[in-house]
Amino acid sequence: MESAIYETLYEKKEKILSQWQSAIFSSYANETIGQKKVSRFSNPIGYVIEKSSREIMEWLLNAENHGELAASLEDICRLKAIQEFKPSEALSFIFALKQIIREELKDEDGNNYWEIEMGYIDKKIDEIGLHAFDIYSEYRAKIYEIRMDEIKRMYGRDAG
Repeated sequence: MESAIYETLYEKKEKILSQWQSAIFSSYANETIGQKKVSRFSNPIGYVIEKSSREIMEWLLNAENHGELAASLEDICRLKAIQEFKPSEALSFIFALKQIIREELKDEDGNNYWEIEMGYIDKKIDEIGLHAFDIYSEYRAKIYEIRMDEIKRMYGRDAG
């Protein structure tokens, strides 16, 4: 029963992914971040978002996958931490995926017959969110430590 929702979501993957990436890009003031032609060098932020969100989506839609998620999350969480987003702003993109999926699963009359199965998807998205929070927090702590070391160096105090 649970696998049927994964099949349906996999069929709708590109549309869901496109909407999700648009939601992520909308958190940035710079309009060029979400441009269509994204490369590692011409648009590194857009590249990280596209690559990481696609990998996260693949992990989410693989019902049997209990594998590694950290690498995909690390790239995007590092980016958000460096840009000094508040935790709620930085990680809201993960939870936005729940609403995007629910909207995509509605039929033409606005009914969603997948509510029970969405519990499985919600659980996996929550798992992604919790893991992302840990990663984001680690990067924010590293940034704080680097800044404190720099302040100590500026004033001639050793870091020890």
